[in-house]
Amino acid sequence: MKFPAIKNPFKEVKKDEFSKYLELMPDFKQEKTQKFTTVVLTLIASIILGVLAINPTLSTIANLQKQLNDDKFVEQKLQEKINNLSILQQKYAAVQPDFDYINKAIPQTPEITALVGQIQTVAKDANLSIISLQTFQIDVPPAIISGKKYDSFEFTVSAGGKYQDMISFIQELSNIQRIIVINNAAFSKSTSENINSLILTIKGTVYYKN
Repeated sequence: MKFPAIKNPFKEVKKDEFSKYLELMPDFKQEKTQKFTTVVLTLIASIILGVLAINPTLSTIANLQKQLNDDKFVEQKLQEKINNLSILQQKYAAVQPDFDYINKAIPQTPEITALVGQIQTVAKDANLSIISLQTFQIDVPPAIISGKKYDSFEFTVSAGGKYQDMISFIQELSNIQRIIVINNAAFSKSTSENINSLILTIKGTVYYKN
């Protein structure tokens, strides 16, 4: 049994026509190279753009970090100052009564009117009658007490009453909150019928801050 012969289709294709068919077929090698080149160039471009984009961002982050550290340092110092002020305020509150006492003992101004009122009150409590009360500004160099300069003025008070009441008056006058230095205390007999048998005359010095 004979089989029919199979024709070779390539024999019927001419050489020129075969070349044309080859030209129509894609060059896989060249296409692969182009794709590889495109990928490489894309990666290079991405890296360059990434560096250009990241550089300012990194610089901004560094500046922000420095500013944040500076702000934290300033906040820390402010907190320390607040704590110190709080401690000072507590200490000041603790010694405030002492300051008030000192300011009343040695005021910023002469406060003569207040002093006269204190002397009159002490005399009344001691059952003495004030005969006269005078103050004198003295022109002398300021006194130095504990390294600080203070001005002063003098006063003279005369009061009538009993001897024991006069002693109480002198003691109470020395103990009032205002600092008073009694320079002299003299007793004398009264010549007036309206005044008790004795008269007490006190001369003293009062200080105030300069």
